[in-house]
Amino acid sequence: MADFHIGSQRADLIQNADTIINGGPLVDHRAAAAAALEARDYETAIGHLKRVLEREPGDGAARFQLVLAALRGRHPDRYGTRQIQGLTERLVRLVTDEPDCHHAKVLALIINDGLLTRGSGRPSPPTADTRRLVSLVDPERGREILDHVPVPESRTRGLLDRRLRRVTPRSTSREN
Repeated sequence: MADFHIGSQRADLIQNADTIINGGPLVDHRAAAAAALEARDYETAIGHLKRVLEREPGDGAARFQLVLAALRGRHPDRYGTRQIQGLTERLVRLVTDEPDCHHAKVLALIINDGLLTRGSGRPSPPTADTRRLVSLVDPERGREILDHVPVPESRTRGLLDRRLRRVTPRSTSREN
């Protein structure tokens, strides 16, 4: 019979043993969510992001990506007021918890621009504060916004697009 010394074993070996005993493969929900978002499989992304947030409720990136996935690649005016209000409230809570989460602020502005067009309004030109805010957005998060939030009439989105084209050219181009 083998002699086991659990105290000296690595945590990943113990985790693997637990997985074998309890069944089911280990799933990297964060990576699976990113792959699902990339494939525009929003329902799958939502499921994986919820699993990430079950383990790490304060994960800002997962909270942000959950809002992106919940929009399902559609213009915000395709949703009811309650749905958009709920998504916007999630962004506000995220910014409250992480004041430097500039991409969440920019996403909220773009959603607002999209809703203004619903009532035949026109988004205002970006203010100096909006231009500064867009300049602070992490390029990876900014590209996620451009890839998954089709609001071409948003001046904030246009500003973000122009900024990201200057920062680093995209390796692949997608039309929204």
